[in-house]
Amino acid sequence: MRSQHVFAALVLLSTSARAEELKPFQKEARSSFEKSISGTLKDANTACGTRLKVKTNFNRFDPNDWDGVGYEDSCKEVLRGVAAMCERPEYKKALAKKVTGVACLFTWDLAADIARYGGMYATVDPKPSDNAKKSGTDGTQPRNVSMWKGLLTYQMHKGDKTVADDTRAVLEETLKAVPR
Repeated sequence: MRSQHVFAALVLLSTSARAEELKPFQKEARSSFEKSISGTLKDANTACGTRLKVKTNFNRFDPNDWDGVGYEDSCKEVLRGVAAMCERPEYKKALAKKVTGVACLFTWDLAADIARYGGMYATVDPKPSDNAKKSGTDGTQPRNVSMWKGLLTYQMHKGDKTVADDTRAVLEETLKAVPR
């Protein structure tokens, strides 16, 4: 699952030029999304002293997948998790250095995207790191939230209930390694 998070980040970064290929309903959804999360994003940036931006992949948005469900609310939970971490002085400075952006991504069929985007795929060694072994954890992260090269990524799924908690757990694990 972690390799999917890495792949998602790579696809997001590599497909930014394709953003103009959005269908009208995707453009409308993106605009609505940006307006909806703007206050929560501002609150997180104020709490953390950052200028985080939220990236999305609306080229993957299908309204049928999200009928009656507020996908923007899921992304707001990530931002609330970030803001909650900044309420803790021991993490605020480290978070401002380590987290450079947030990505709230619509999920997709991994195999189909590997074929579509020319096989661009990265893997992560699933074995626990030495630090994880020393700390007594198995090195796994919550299901839909990951951190890679400064990008806090959330793969949005309908019905996720613990997004803010998962975000805090990932950030706590990531920020433990950052010197304060």
